[in-house]
Amino acid sequence: MSGFLPQPLPQPLSLPEEFVLLSHLPSGKVHGSTRAAFGCAAAELGELTLRYKILPRPWKTTVRGVPAHVTHRAGIELLDTTATGLAWADEVLAELSRFPVTDEQRIGVRQWLKQRRHAFPLHRAALMERGVLGERSGFLGGKRRAPDQTTRHALITQLRAIGSGQCPVDAHGLFLCDLIRAVGLHRTLRVPMGMRTTPYRSRGPGSAESVPEELRHASSALAGMVPSHDVHTGSRWA
Repeated sequence: MSGFLPQPLPQPLSLPEEFVLLSHLPSGKVHGSTRAAFGCAAAELGELTLRYKILPRPWKTTVRGVPAHVTHRAGIELLDTTATGLAWADEVLAELSRFPVTDEQRIGVRQWLKQRRHAFPLHRAALMERGVLGERSGFLGGKRRAPDQTTRHALITQLRAIGSGQCPVDAHGLFLCDLIRAVGLHRTLRVPMGMRTTPYRSRGPGSAESVPEELRHASSALAGMVPSHDVHTGSRWA
């Protein structure tokens, strides 16, 4: 196995970079390759939401007189298309501004995620360039990308602290928790997912209820678009 030295990170990892790093197991294998592709594209939208560039909104309806939010019909509202300083983010904003809109003048989240499958290898390459992912030979030949364990473990520790109630839930942490839960990665990482990190059930100080309501619904909408299981095997992302 060839080793690699992680380079000092000049800035924190973005939400899609964190998701891609967590998706790479210590063996170098990708957890749930199809779900990971969708999850990374959703994480890009999450990063833009946290930067107040877009706002994913679930479709609002009523069920027997009770207001309800339907995540599988979520739409994206563009708020600000000015430059972010991140090449991939500016590219996404430019593409979103040209993407077909619904009758409500919103972009369909499901349609967007289906055509943004190249997000995962894009952010994986960025992590390799920054030294957070390294390439090594697989057991049966070929190449695998092994994560820097110090960086990955620090991120997992933060998520466990959020899930167990040891630290407050902020918007960034909520988005990442929702995404790893959507792909089933929280079980592999042993991150507890209690009621504190479930937006519509959270109660008490330090819970997800402290996150603005629009961001809680946005996080749920994005996570709800990620497939709950891989629809096929042998994905090219593995």
